[in-house]
Amino acid sequence: MAAALFLVVAACGTHAPARSQDAASSVPGTVPASVSPGIAPACANGPVSNPATGGGDDLKVEILHQQGGGAGWNLALPASSAKNFPELAGTAQGTDAFGSFSRAFDDGGAFSYDGAVLELSLYNLRSSGLTIHDIRVVNKRVVCPPDGLLFLEGNEGGDFVNIAFHLDAAAPIAHEKTVSGEIKTEPYFGAHVIPVKAKDQITVEMDMSGVTFAYEFDLAVDYTVGGAKHTQLVRRRNGPFRVTTPLCPRPDARSRLSDSDVSRLKAQRYGLIRQRLGEVDAAGAYIYKNFTTAEFLKSCPTW
Repeated sequence: MAAALFLVVAACGTHAPARSQDAASSVPGTVPASVSPGIAPACANGPVSNPATGGGDDLKVEILHQQGGGAGWNLALPASSAKNFPELAGTAQGTDAFGSFSRAFDDGGAFSYDGAVLELSLYNLRSSGLTIHDIRVVNKRVVCPPDGLLFLEGNEGGDFVNIAFHLDAAAPIAHEKTVSGEIKTEPYFGAHVIPVKAKDQITVEMDMSGVTFAYEFDLAVDYTVGGAKHTQLVRRRNGPFRVTTPLCPRPDARSRLSDSDVSRLKAQRYGLIRQRLGEVDAAGAYIYKNFTTAEFLKSCPTW
């Protein structure tokens, strides 16, 4: 049996949401008949940076999970696709929240909210070993932030990853993140490679952070096999990975924002924000509350 090499400290408490998201298990709040776009300034997508292509096919890549950063299982949907996920908006009953999340990322153009945690399984299809020399953020561009549904599931705790990317950097590269949360200044792959034995797999978990813009991007895995160099691109089934900024950045991140950044982020709006509360109803279902953006931001300590 193939053994997995984990590049993470054991995860704890970030399990996918599993309980029914029952519309009857909601407290009073803003309950629109449908999710309409929030009112936000005009926006246009930016140019692609760090362009890359890949022809490598020696790795079988599986996206084990994608979630938000910070508090966990949080995502944001454009208004154009939010209507296709009534179970997240609370207008229909759903029983498979994890399935809804996967479908939202693949088919709904969903963004991980407040950064992202991505977990990939990389399986070596060859009968000889290969060596991964780098994992890079490529084909990155600034995009218009989502304006439909912000769904805040949260989690039951936190986990620590040891590879982290700063998406606000011009060319994000991997850095090691310690158990204490410190991100080392040296590039991770400057001192490490990842060997993958024949017919074996490794699991890589990556923390993607950014507080300035919404982004979409691919990942490039650079590796050598038999002395030859290859690059293999990784993305969601129907498009790139997408990550958006928090409505309320942490106070310690405020110093990294310019005045124009602050004005733009304060102007961002969602048609509906739906947040899981820290309690359950008599049937054991999670309780959710709906907010307008203005209501949600009343408790923001940063602004």
